[in-house]
Amino acid sequence: MGWRRGWQRWVQNPQSASWRKLLLQGHLWVGLAMGLYIVLISVSGSAVVFRREVNRWFRPAEHEFGDALPLAIRLMEWGVDFHDNLLAGSAGRTVNGVAAILVMVLLITGAVLWWPGKTRWPRSLIVPRPTKTRRFSWHLHNALGFWGFVLLCGWAVTGIYFAFPDPFEATFNYLAADAETYPRPGEEILLTLIRWHFGRFGGLTIRILWVILGLIPAAMFVTGFIVWWRRRTPLSRTEPIRDEAA
Repeated sequence: MGWRRGWQRWVQNPQSASWRKLLLQGHLWVGLAMGLYIVLISVSGSAVVFRREVNRWFRPAEHEFGDALPLAIRLMEWGVDFHDNLLAGSAGRTVNGVAAILVMVLLITGAVLWWPGKTRWPRSLIVPRPTKTRRFSWHLHNALGFWGFVLLCGWAVTGIYFAFPDPFEATFNYLAADAETYPRPGEEILLTLIRWHFGRFGGLTIRILWVILGLIPAAMFVTGFIVWWRRRTPLSRTEPIRDEAA
């Protein structure tokens, strides 16, 4: 059958698939359009991981400072509001939800584009030493996407849930024999993803790790942008496209 031959051709040599170039262009332009947003959300998300610690460290006693909070707490709360709502209340949270859907599109299309072929996929799991070509940025982008895929999907799903909880709640109620049951089928998975989103488990080591991992989306935009930019230069246009999939 035609679809089976197409599937086998993609598994063996995905670069030969006619639709791959179109998918790559869609992935590219969605990523570029969302670049600044991704960087800001990534950096702000890393910055607010220590929200509970900052509140504990800097929270004054009731008789101190009157109603004024220390600058560290006020800055942290500003960062939280920016990350959660873009400083725009419910409208900002809705924008975040739409953006999370687009991030999920990037992750799904990126996962398809990541596949380099049956014999070459192990090389897409590691990052070679930097070189003067665009291949280092390409390999770094691929490796970050592969190793961070589950975590990034978790962040995207919870971002969608925070903005649009009703479809999730309706699904949980549909799956549950009794709507009063807790947790409903699938609900524990979502609660786990929410704990992942904020790094609400483990101790200080996890918080520090989450600060670093929270910068993966920003790093992926930067590496993707470098690949795109170098492809636009006259010298890079003379390099064969197969370098990116090698």
